[in-house]
Amino acid sequence: MTVLSPSEIEYLSCGAEHHLPLIMGLVDRELGESYSIFTYRYFVYLWPNLTFLAFHEEKCVGTVVCKMGHHRNTSRGYVGMLVVIEPYRGRGIATELVTRSFPG
Repeated sequence: MTVLSPSEIEYLSCGAEHHLPLIMGLVDRELGESYSIFTYRYFVYLWPNLTFLAFHEEKCVGTVVCKMGHHRNTSRGYVGMLVVIEPYRGRGIATELVTRSFPG
């Protein structure tokens, strides 16, 4: 495994429609799930600030798609999809993606 410094991974908030093909491709390939475009749009349009992508050398290597709801008078976060491509796993990328979605 090549050692990467955390600064070599760039994290971006989802830019709505133009990032959807990247997100859909990662989820389809890595999770083997085929969600409709409407599922992705549901998350991305209603909670755009909770979807992030991770890039290394301009290649999308991970994504998290989340939503926020209320349950019993408190906020509750939900991770709908979390993907990091295999060569980049074990480097803290998924942890950073989720932390950016739900900073505390």
